[in-house]
Order: sequence, then structure tokens, then C-alpha cells
Amino acid sequence: SPLMAESPSVSGRSSPQNLARLPDLNTSDNVGGSKSQQPASKLTTKKQVCIECGFPVASLYTEYGVGHIRLTQCEHCKSFADKYVEHDVVIVFIDMLLHKPQVYRHLLVNKLEFRQRFIERNVAKLGVLLVLFNVYIDWFRLEEGGRLRGQEELLFGKQHSFATQYLAILMLSAVDATALLFGILLASVIHQRSFMQVKRWATISTALIISSFGKVLMILLVIWEYNESYYPWLLDFLLFTSHSTAISVLFDIHVLWASLVVVFSAAIKQLVHFFALNISSIVFF
Repeated sequence: SPLMAESPSVSGRSSPQNLARLPDLNTSDNVGGSKSQQPASKLTTKKQVCIECGFPVASLYTEYGVGHIRLTQCEHCKSFADKYVEHDVVIVFIDMLLHKPQVYRHLLVNKLEFRQRFIERNVAKLGVLLVLFNVYIDWFRLEEGGRLRGQEELLFGKQHSFATQYLAILMLSAVDATALLFGILLASVIHQRSFMQVKRWATISTALIISSFGKVLMILLVIWEYNESYYPWLLDFLLFTSHSTAISVLFDIHVLWASLVVVFSAAIKQLVHFFALNISSIVFF
């Protein structure tokens, strides 16, 4: 598929009872010339896909009363369309650690609440938490740089209060997160030659937040003292690979193309970080 192609949108987690043929307006969503089916109560162009092969499906499961469902079998690969419907969050997290594209299809394609015009509330809360985690790792790196320059316990070459240092690094972390999102949006706009791609900012932000689960491991830096400088770089590599997997699923492109997109956005992030760091040291300190 072409780079940065539009990924399929999704429908809600509704019961597939009383299925009806879609109108001709939705024939662009069909694969192999066959028409996908949706619940009659919600005739919409949005669809869900099989997490194994990406083939569109009418629904993920059939509901037979409260708490009784039967998973839909994909007509293309004969696997369950979305097995994660019955899995708990622990299994989902483990498969995210294993970088399985199926789990990202479940989260980014088959969850309607994650594909709205704005970031879903719980995802936004997770994003704020990840920024706070990132404050610690940035602080760790700045202190390491100070030690290498012979400036113990100094930030920007000067002594500051805890609150001042925290707010300064918090601002830098927020700028870094925004720059990473901007880089991916810019890559999408350049390839598609359309500023309409900017409207996908919420979906891309959701993909970046969800695939940034590796930052949760930063809590280990708080529980145990990791003075090795390579530990944060290992986390960066984990974030790079998970971002690449998520972008690959979201834009329906090969993971190598997705890696190039992530490298491009990371380069923009580092450039913005460099200027923001120097501006902060001049203006505030």
C-alpha cells in the first residue's frame, strides 16, 4: 500500500444483528468487489477489520444476551476477527510489549472511541502521565550532562530551586511531545500533498500515546537507582520500535516506511528540543 495511505475507520462495538446491505455510497470501502455489511440501525461508512489480515468485517462479535457473545470469524483468513475483545488488559499489554501488529489494529482501528475528532479522555490522561514520566528521564539526562561538564547538581549551569527545575523540564517535555506529533503530521502532509491530513492529529496522537507504553518502565528508575547512561537509550529504542509498529498499522504501510517516518519526526523533535533548551537557558536562567 502507498505511504501514508488512509487507514480504515471503524464502527462501534455494536451487535451485528439484523444486518443490511450498505448503500452504494459505501462501495469504496469494499474489498475484492464484495459489499461489507453493517447493523441496520447504524448505516455508516465506518468499518472494523480482522486484526490478523486487515480484511473488513461487518462486526467483531454477535451478542446473545448479556455477557454472552460469539466472536466473528474472518471470511478471508478464517481466524477470529478480533480475539482481544475477550482478552483483559494484561494480555493486551504483553502483546504490545511483543510489538504484535494485531493488538494495534484492535486498539487503533477497531475501537471507535479512539478514532474521534478529539483525543479520548482516558488516552489524554495517559498522555499527561507519560509527559510527567518523561520529566524524570529528561532530568536524569540533564544531570548526567552536568556531571560530564563537572557541574554537579546544576541545571543549565546554574543552581535553581526544585520547583524551577521541574517546571522548566516539564515545559521541555511538553514541547518534545508536540514536536514529535508535528513531525508525523508534516510527513503525512508532504506525502499526500494535502493539509487535510492535519485533521488526523487526534488519531495520530492516540497512536503515539498508546505506543509510548515503554515510558511506564521509567518508574523502575525511581524504585531502583539506575546510574547507567545506556538505560534511557534502551527505552528510546523501545519507543522507536513501538512507534514504528503503531504508525505502520495506523497508515497501513510497511514497517520500514513507518520507521522512516518515525526517524523523520524524531529528528524534528531533537532539533526543536535543542532550540527550546537553549532558549530556556537564556530567557529563564
